[in-house]
Amino acid sequence: MNNSQNDSHIEALSSVTGIEIKIIKQLTFETQSEPKRLKREFVPTLLNREILEDFSYPTEKTVELPGLSFKLSSNEDGYEIIPKLRKEVEAKNYRIFLTSDIAEDIHEVVNLSILSSSDDFEPLVYFQTNGINYGITTQILIDELRNLDQHLELKILGVGNDWCEFEITKEPENWSSIVKKIFKLCPDIADRYNYLERDFQNILENTRKLYLWFD
Repeated sequence: MNNSQNDSHIEALSSVTGIEIKIIKQLTFETQSEPKRLKREFVPTLLNREILEDFSYPTEKTVELPGLSFKLSSNEDGYEIIPKLRKEVEAKNYRIFLTSDIAEDIHEVVNLSILSSSDDFEPLVYFQTNGINYGITTQILIDELRNLDQHLELKILGVGNDWCEFEITKEPENWSSIVKKIFKLCPDIADRYNYLERDFQNILENTRKLYLWFD
């Protein structure tokens, strides 16, 4: 793609997503990757799995979102870029964060994505992030995260259909109380990885990252 074609491509993406051309070019430079429309896989979210037998729904479909994605070599690349650009993009009512998708050869592809959003939890709405196996809808999850946000001042780092990740930017007054709330919200932390509360507290204090997933 020559410079003229590349500029036209970026202008078209800016027009359809609302992301400023300057920001697109900046992310292209930082990631050394071409911008693509941000998409998510269509996943039916049902509280009662038996209902699946009564309804047909699209399979292998994607939904285009008002944002863009840029392929990365690793999560670590994204962790370096996000804090560097966060202040600038937030001032323009965008959020940048990691996403992932599966390539044709079944390996996971990591992306740095940007979305028109003035809120760190709004991307979860677009991705329909939930823990439906535990009765946790997207709205319940966001409500619980907003409660934690009062103590931790969370900044989004990544999002998908069944996972989300946030940077912890504030030291809570009572870590033990916070960890208990997180364990209640995301049972997989204890059930799957067998973390004790104290162990998980040490992880949060050392990494300053809160990662939730729901199998």
